[in-house]
Amino acid sequence: MSLAFQNADSVKQALFEELQNLLSSETCVLQLAEQKIKHLEYTEGYGVYLSELIMNQSFDLPLRQIACIMLTRYVENHWGEADDVATEQAKRTIRNILPNGLYDPNSKIRSSVAHTISAIAMTDWPTVWTELFDIIIKCLGGNEDSIHGAMQILQDFSYDEKQVKELGPVVISEVYRIFESEQNYSIKTRTSAIKILKSLFLSISINIGEKHEQATMMNSILNTFMGKLMHFLSMNSGSTSNFMLRTEIVKILTFLVTEMPKYIHPYMDRILPIIWQLLTQIADVYVKVTVNQIEPNPFPASEVEEDDELTNFSTMIVQIFEFIQCIICAGKFRSIIKNVLTDLIYIVIVYIQVAEEQIEDWNDDPEKFVIDEEEGGVELTIRLSGQDVLTALCDEIGAKVLPALQEALGRHMNVAEAEKSARNPNWWKIQEACMVAVHVYRELILETESQFDLLNYLTLVRNLLNYHDSAHLVGRALWTLSTYSKSKLYNPQMLEEILQVTIQSLSPEKSILLKISAVRAIHGFVQAHEKSEGDKRALIQAKLPAFVSGILEIIPTCKSSLLTLVLECLTTIITFDPSFAVQSQSKLIPLTIAVFLKYPEDPYILEIVQDLIKALLQNPMCLQPLQEKFIPTIVSILSLQGEQANSAKQDIALDVLTTIVRYSKAPLSTALVDNAFPAMVQCVLGSDDNAVMVSGGECLRAFIFVSPEQICSYKNGEGINFIMQLTTMLLNPMNNEMTAGQIDRLVLTIITKMGNMLGENVDLLLKAVISKMQLAECLKVIMSLVVIFAHLFLTQMEAVLNFLSTVPGPTGEPAMQFVFSNWLAKQTSFFGTFERKVTTMALCKLFEYGVTTQDNRITSITVKEQVISDSSGTRVKTRSQAAATQWVTIPALVKIFKLLVNELAHLKEANLADCDEESDEDDDPSSEGTGDKPSATSPPKPRFVSDLLFNEDDDENTDDDQLTQELMKNPLFQTNMEESLSKFLQNFSSNAHFGMFVSHLNDSEKQVLKSIQIDVA
Repeated sequence: MSLAFQNADSVKQALFEELQNLLSSETCVLQLAEQKIKHLEYTEGYGVYLSELIMNQSFDLPLRQIACIMLTRYVENHWGEADDVATEQAKRTIRNILPNGLYDPNSKIRSSVAHTISAIAMTDWPTVWTELFDIIIKCLGGNEDSIHGAMQILQDFSYDEKQVKELGPVVISEVYRIFESEQNYSIKTRTSAIKILKSLFLSISINIGEKHEQATMMNSILNTFMGKLMHFLSMNSGSTSNFMLRTEIVKILTFLVTEMPKYIHPYMDRILPIIWQLLTQIADVYVKVTVNQIEPNPFPASEVEEDDELTNFSTMIVQIFEFIQCIICAGKFRSIIKNVLTDLIYIVIVYIQVAEEQIEDWNDDPEKFVIDEEEGGVELTIRLSGQDVLTALCDEIGAKVLPALQEALGRHMNVAEAEKSARNPNWWKIQEACMVAVHVYRELILETESQFDLLNYLTLVRNLLNYHDSAHLVGRALWTLSTYSKSKLYNPQMLEEILQVTIQSLSPEKSILLKISAVRAIHGFVQAHEKSEGDKRALIQAKLPAFVSGILEIIPTCKSSLLTLVLECLTTIITFDPSFAVQSQSKLIPLTIAVFLKYPEDPYILEIVQDLIKALLQNPMCLQPLQEKFIPTIVSILSLQGEQANSAKQDIALDVLTTIVRYSKAPLSTALVDNAFPAMVQCVLGSDDNAVMVSGGECLRAFIFVSPEQICSYKNGEGINFIMQLTTMLLNPMNNEMTAGQIDRLVLTIITKMGNMLGENVDLLLKAVISKMQLAECLKVIMSLVVIFAHLFLTQMEAVLNFLSTVPGPTGEPAMQFVFSNWLAKQTSFFGTFERKVTTMALCKLFEYGVTTQDNRITSITVKEQVISDSSGTRVKTRSQAAATQWVTIPALVKIFKLLVNELAHLKEANLADCDEESDEDDDPSSEGTGDKPSATSPPKPRFVSDLLFNEDDDENTDDDQLTQELMKNPLFQTNMEESLSKFLQNFSSNAHFGMFVSHLNDSEKQVLKSIQIDVA
C-alpha cells in the first residue's frame, strides 16, 4: 500500500486517462497526452502510482506497458541526487513495490520492470538499496517467472572490483544451478542464465587487474561451466537444448576468443571439433530447407520470433561464422585454421548460396537486390557472414589461401556438374556461390595469378553465360568476368564476346536483376581499363553508346539505391571517354537536372549527382552546355522566398552551385557572375537557415578562389560589398556559432586571393573574427577562428602584431591578450591536417620571434595555466592527467614552449604506437599486461588529437578543397613535423634564454627534451 499523497485520487484518475490517451492512434490526442503527462511527472505520487498500476494484473497489457515506459523515463530523468522531483518517500515506496513485478506472469512486464530496477540500481545500489542483491537471489530461487525477471536485471548489471569478488561467486553458483538443471527449468530460462556469464566475464576483465587473481577467478568459472557448455552445444535440438541455447553458448565462446583468449585456449581442442561437427551436420538441412526449399521446415514454428526455431537456426549459423572469424583474426588461434583451410572454404561456400526466399524478395523489390549485394550489405545474413569469413582469411593469411580456394572450387564444380546431369534445377546456386567467393579474393588473385588457375576458372565462368534459364547466374558471371577483365589472360576476341552478352542483358525483355548485374559489369569493365591503352580499351569505347542506351532505359523504374548504382556507372563512362561524354551530354545533362530536382534530400544520390556534374565540368566541351542548362534552374531555386524557399532545399542548390563554380575555370561565364553570384548572395543574406548560411559561405569561397578579380569588379565594386556582407553575417556573434565552422577557409581565401583589393576591409574582417571569438564555445568554431590568425602570423607577422596590439579586446586590453588566451588554452585539442600544421608552425614562428626580438607586444602577454600537486611538488597539468587543479599565471612564451615540447612528445608516442602496432600484429594478444582487457568496452588507450596529426585521410573534403591543397604545397608545410620540432628545439637549446624556459618544465617534459639529446641538467 502506497503512502497517501496530496490529491491522490484526482492525480491517479488523470494519470490513468492520459496513459490511455498515449495509446491513441490519433496524433492530436497523443500529443496532448504527452504534454499533460509531463506536468503530472512533477506531482509527488507520480512514480508510485505508475508502479501500482504496473503491478495491477487486472489492467490491459498495453496500459501496463506504457506505464512501464513512463516509469523508466521518470527514473532516468529524476532519480539523481541533484533532482528533487522524486522525493525520498516516493523513491522508497517505488523500491518496495517494483520487485513484485519480477514475479509477474507476463514476460514483457518482467523485462520492463527489470529494466527500471536496473536504472534505479545505477544510482541506489549498493549504498541506498542495500537489499537489492538479496531480492535478486531470492528471485533466482523462485519459479521460472521470477528467475527470468532476476536474469533480466543481472544482464544489465555492472560490478565494481569489490562487488565482483564478493557477489560474483554467488551469481555464478546460481547461474550454474539453473543452467545444469535441465529437468527443472525450461530451455528459455537456462538460456537467460548463461547470458549473464558474458556481463560477468566483462566485469572481471575490467575490474580485476591483477593477473593471477583474474586467472584464478576465470579458470574456476570455466572449469565449472565448460563441460556443460560443450555438452549442450553438441546435443541435438530437443527438450533440453535448442538453437537459441546453442547460439548463446557460441556467443560466450566468441567473447572469450576475442577478449580473454588465454583462458579459453586450453579448451579449444574440445570446442573446435564440436563447432565443426555442428556446422557440417546442419549444412544439408540448411541447403534443403532454406536455400532450395525442397523439404518442409522440420523445426517447431512460433508466432514469437525468439521462439521460432528456424529463425534461431539461422541466427546460430551467423554466430558460428562470427566465432570462426574471431579465431581467424586472433593470432593465438590462427594456426588452427591454416590446417583446415580447404574444408573451411568449402563449407563456407555451401552456406553463401543464395536462398530461394531471397531471390523472391529480389524479384519483388530490385532495390533490395542492389542493397543486399553491395559489399558490406545492410542486413546481416548467413550469405554476408560467410563472405566476412572469406574476407578475414584473405586479410589474415593472404596468398596462402589461394591453393585452398582452388581445391575447394574444384570439389564444388564436380558436385555442380553432377547436380546438373541429374537435372537438379538448383545446380547453378553452388556455381554462383563459388563466384561470390572468387569475387572476395579478386585483388589477391590479380596480384598473384601464379597461385590460382585463373584462365581455367574464367573459361568455366564464360561457359556459364549460355545458361539463360538463370538470370542470376548469368548476371553473376558477367560481374565476375568484368572484375578480372584487366588480366592479361583476356584477349580481344574473348572480351568482344562478353561485352556483347552484356549489351544483350540490357534488352527490355530481360530480367531487372540481370540488367542490374549488367550495369555492375559495365562499371567493372570501364573501371578496369580506365588507365589502359590498346585493343581492349578500343573495344570498350566502341560499346559505350549501346551501354548508355541500355542504362538510360532502366532509369524510369529506378528507386534510390539502383539509381545511385546507375549514376555511378554513367559517371565512370563519361570520365573514361571524354569524346563520348560530348556526344551524350545532351541526354546526361537533362538527366542530372531531373534527378537533382527529384531527390534533393537524398544525400547518397546528391553526392553522386555532384560527381556526375564534376565529370562533365572537367570536360571542356561539356562545361558550357551544362552551365547553360543548370544555372537557370539553380537561380530560380535561390530566388524563392518564404515557405517556398524552405521547401526548396536552397542549401542543396547552393552545394550544387559550389560544385559547378569549383570545377569551372576563370574567367567565369556571364551566367555564373551576373546571375548565379548575386542570386546566391541575396539568398544567403535573406535566410535565417543555418544550413543555407554554411553552404553560402562555401559557395562564396568557391567564387573567390576561382576568379577573385571578376568577383571584386562585379558592378564596379559591389562584389566586395557582397563579400563583406555575407562574411560578416557568418561572423555575427548573434547567429548560431556553427555558421562559422569553416570560416577560416573563407577568410583565408579572401585574404590570400584578393590581397590588395580589400583595402581597409581586412581590418573589418579581423575585427569581426575577434567579435565572433568572444561568444564561441564549440571547439571547431574556435579552432576555425584561431587558424585565421595563425596563418597570418606565418605570412604577415608584423602586420598582424600591429593589428592585435592596437585593436581593443572584449575587456579593453589589446586583442592580442584575448586571442592568445583562447588559442593557447585550446591548442592541444585542435584537429585536422591543415589546422594542426598551421597552428603548430605558427607557434614555432611566434616563439622564435618573441625570444629573438623580445618584442614587448608578445613578452607582456600572460595566460592562465592549470597545475596539479603531487608528492614531488607542483607541476603543470598535461593532457594525459586529470586531478584537482589550481590556476597560475605564466608568460605566453613559456606556455608556447611547453605546448611545443608536449606536441613533440605526442608525435613521438603516435609514431611509436604505429610501429608497435605493425610489429605486434601477429603477436599473442594475451601475452602482456595485467590480464586481458576487452577491446570494445574497456576504456581505450589514451590517444590525443596530435596522435592523428597529419593523417591525410582525416579531412573529409580534401579532394574538393583547392585552397587547402594550394596552401599545403607551400614548402613551409612540406616537412615532417616530428623532425622539424626536434630540430627547432635542438637549435633553441643553444640560446641564452633556454635555461629560463627549461626551469618551467616538469620532469616528463624534460625527459622529452633528453630524448632528442638536449641537455637539461
